[in-house]
Amino acid sequence: MAFEPVPKNVFAHYQRLQQYVGWTDADARRVRGAGPIVELAFGELVDDFYHAIQREPDAAKVITGGSQQFERLKGTLHSWLGELFCGQYDEPYVARRWKVGWRHVEIGLNQVYVNVALSRLRSGLVDALQRGWKGQANDLAQVLRSLNHLLDLDLAIIEDAYQAEYAKRQQEIESLKRIAEQQRAQRREAAFGHILDESLNEIYMFDSEALHFVQVNRGARENIGYSMEELRGLTPLELKRAFTRESFEQLLQPLRTGAKRQVQFNTVHRRKDGTLYDVEVHLQLSNLETPPIFVAIILDITERKRAEERALQAERLAAIGQTVAGLAHESRNAFQRSQACLEMLALELEGRPNELELVDRVQRALDHLHHLYEEVRDYAAPIKLDRQSCNLAHLWRDAWSHLELMRKQKNVELLEATGDGDLTCEVDWFQMGQVFRNILENAINACPEPGKIAIVGRETKIDDRAGIEILIRDNGPGIPPAVKQRVFDAFFTTKTKGTGLGMAIARRIVDAHGGQIVIGDSSPGAEIMITLPRCS
Repeated sequence: MAFEPVPKNVFAHYQRLQQYVGWTDADARRVRGAGPIVELAFGELVDDFYHAIQREPDAAKVITGGSQQFERLKGTLHSWLGELFCGQYDEPYVARRWKVGWRHVEIGLNQVYVNVALSRLRSGLVDALQRGWKGQANDLAQVLRSLNHLLDLDLAIIEDAYQAEYAKRQQEIESLKRIAEQQRAQRREAAFGHILDESLNEIYMFDSEALHFVQVNRGARENIGYSMEELRGLTPLELKRAFTRESFEQLLQPLRTGAKRQVQFNTVHRRKDGTLYDVEVHLQLSNLETPPIFVAIILDITERKRAEERALQAERLAAIGQTVAGLAHESRNAFQRSQACLEMLALELEGRPNELELVDRVQRALDHLHHLYEEVRDYAAPIKLDRQSCNLAHLWRDAWSHLELMRKQKNVELLEATGDGDLTCEVDWFQMGQVFRNILENAINACPEPGKIAIVGRETKIDDRAGIEILIRDNGPGIPPAVKQRVFDAFFTTKTKGTGLGMAIARRIVDAHGGQIVIGDSSPGAEIMITLPRCS
């Protein structure tokens, strides 16, 4: 265990005290000469000393190591008594005595008990010396006088350690008072600090040198999931993974130089559990502290970003819907004429299989074009949910059964893991079924033979509400990093066929349910993670 460094002036102080009490080399010789007389009583004195401590609750409570610690302390006290009668009271001796005093401070022993304990030892030593003395009474009186002086000097050094700690704590208190005064001057009144802590906005204070957090309000702590003790060992870089130390310092530089009073920017925060959320940061440098501290007021803009995305998506969908509606209106007559002509041509070509195959190919192309119109129209149409209580396991099994024809063309196995969790929640059966069909269809296409598709269902939390998490994994080649960012984009596809709307529709439906759908980090293979609130 590390000790507080011994102050440089302790030995000089000890020498001045020796002069004050008239301590001489003769005193040292007398005490050393008394050592053989009293050392036989050391064991009895040590046992008595610690029995007395054990009987006093306020003194005993600082010894937390039980009987083993008591035995170690008894050995230490025995050595302390032996050194008391060594006759050599030089600088190393004084340093060791001072450390004994500091150790009492460190374990929290009240100074009153130290004084009383030394008085008890003094009485025991005097009694042992008187019982074992064989010389003249006058010589005994001189030895007792020297021993008392030495014990007084030891007590003075122990008290010096207490005073050093008291002075240190007073300095800390004064420092805290200065900080408190600065904070009160800045906030005008103490109640303002409570308002800040209770603020729904996140407020962070971090030092301008190491960038460690020094204070974080309750709203921020509850949102990110860290305690104040944990945060004191972190910097903003642990929350803002988009920044490096260099890029963050570039952002702070205008505040350090005074070129700007405030810096505002948007970024993403990472919670303790790994989840991310969008934030707007208002950062400034406060010079009321020494050294200065940075103060950041953080606005959680997750809902705002979602609203902006929904508004932008609604605008895009409206534009798509208008375009498709116009195309469908203009093309309807052409579709109908083409269909009628193909039917008449098929009648004319009856009995001519080669020509009829060409007619069938045109018919299939026309049907496919009509299907594309319908799919785009469905994607752009507003989503209206007909919620009902559904077991999601039943729902994905139903979707799997609808893909039976597709599965007959490939050896694919569905593996389920639901445990004992309750997978019931309020969803639109048809639309969530479409989500599972789209995902399972992609998984079947991606799987080699034999294919394996695993579905894991479990209970979770979403925005502090009860929810269900569904993980769908396949054993295919996986999704390249460049493609992951675009999986949910409308009209994006890596297939030679299709509109690229399947996953975009899935996201719209999940979003309409208040849930989330993301690409997981599973490897090999692809992983889709769906999180849904249990209730609407």
